[in-house]
Amino acid sequence: MKVLLASIRSMLAASACFILAASAAGAASVTVPDNSTGLAGVAAATTALLLDAGVKPQNAGGGVFVLDAKNFHCDQNLNGALDASNVRAGLPALKCRINSQNKRGTSAGQPFGEGRAMTELLQKVQGSNPPGRAAFSDCGMGYCGIFAKSIKCTIDTKIGNFSNGGRWSCVFTDGQ
Repeated sequence: MKVLLASIRSMLAASACFILAASAAGAASVTVPDNSTGLAGVAAATTALLLDAGVKPQNAGGGVFVLDAKNFHCDQNLNGALDASNVRAGLPALKCRINSQNKRGTSAGQPFGEGRAMTELLQKVQGSNPPGRAAFSDCGMGYCGIFAKSIKCTIDTKIGNFSNGGRWSCVFTDGQ
């Protein structure tokens, strides 16, 4: 009986370690500087979208400001199955929010009006990484859920030459 209990305890301990390791390794982050060759313009465009959406820059000191949009969520309905007489037929409908839940149809958080542009940037970031890295969308049966746990951009206002790089940088963290 003692041997059986010891075996069960060992299996439970191993399972707990596996679960903790999996959850700690779950979220993936991708840093995109403005001088990235593979993702040219993504950091500047993301920074502009966050500012346009009303995300307030926080002074980090030394001329550096940080924009942090938490829990960016979109519901995308593909509308391919709608009757052709419907004006929405074949056109994806997209509704996005920040400070939201990663849950279909949620109304938590604030509406994000530039969702289509932001989801295109997230798709570029996701597509630039090896499989198994950052994943922002999950699609099936005419619906896509798009979620980023955090989109954090920095602006270095000491850099006045916008074409040399170093002024904007963004970190995209998925919610997987």
